[in-house]
Amino acid sequence: MSIYKHPGGRRFLFIHIPRTGGRFIESNLESNEWRCEPIDHYGVPHYNHSFIDDCEITHFHRELYEKYFGKEDIPHFTIIRNPIDKFFSASIYLTQAYGLNIQKAAEDESQLYDMIHEYPKPENLNWWRPQVDFLSEKTHIWRYENGLGRRFSKWLSEIIGVNIKMDAFAKYPTNRYERTGQLLRTPKLIENIKKICKQDIEQLYPELI
Repeated sequence: MSIYKHPGGRRFLFIHIPRTGGRFIESNLESNEWRCEPIDHYGVPHYNHSFIDDCEITHFHRELYEKYFGKEDIPHFTIIRNPIDKFFSASIYLTQAYGLNIQKAAEDESQLYDMIHEYPKPENLNWWRPQVDFLSEKTHIWRYENGLGRRFSKWLSEIIGVNIKMDAFAKYPTNRYERTGQLLRTPKLIENIKKICKQDIEQLYPELI
C-alpha cells in the first residue's frame, strides 16, 4: 500500500492486494509521473518493498495501512480478483517454497492449510490473506476480470482527478516461477480453495458459491 503523489499535487492511496495486477499498475503509475511517498519509520524513510511489522509495505492490509498512512482524506482504490484464480496465481510461492511436487499434498485440505499458515516467510503471508481484510468503506473497488485497459483508465482517472493512460506493454519485475510453478486446477484443490477463500467468495464473488 502506498500513497502516490503527482507533480500537480494530487495524492491517493493505492491498496495493492497481492496477485491482482499491482506490479503492472505500479509501473504505469510511475510512467504517468506518480511517485510513491515513503513512510517515516523511526526517522528512516521506508519505501514500497521495505518491511515493517513483518509485512512488505506494498502489501499492507487495512490494519497496517491505517496505522502507518493514517486515514487521510484522499481517494483510496484497489483491485480485487476471483479468489480461485488469485490463489492459483499465488500458488507459485507454495511450489517455490515446498517444491514442484506438492500437488497431492495441496489436494489434502489440512496439508494445504498447514503449508499456507506455516509458510517459511511470515512477512509474505499477505499473499493468502482474505481480500476483504484490505478493504474499508472508503475503498473504490475494481474487478481484475473487467480488464486493466481503457475502461480501467477512465474509472481511475475520475477517482484521482488526473487523466491516466495504461500501457498494456508496461514492464515490471516477474518471478521465474510465473509460468511453470502454478499448481494444477483439479476439482479437489478448487474445493479446498473455496473453503480457504470462503470470506472473499461470500462477500465479493458470491457467484462462485
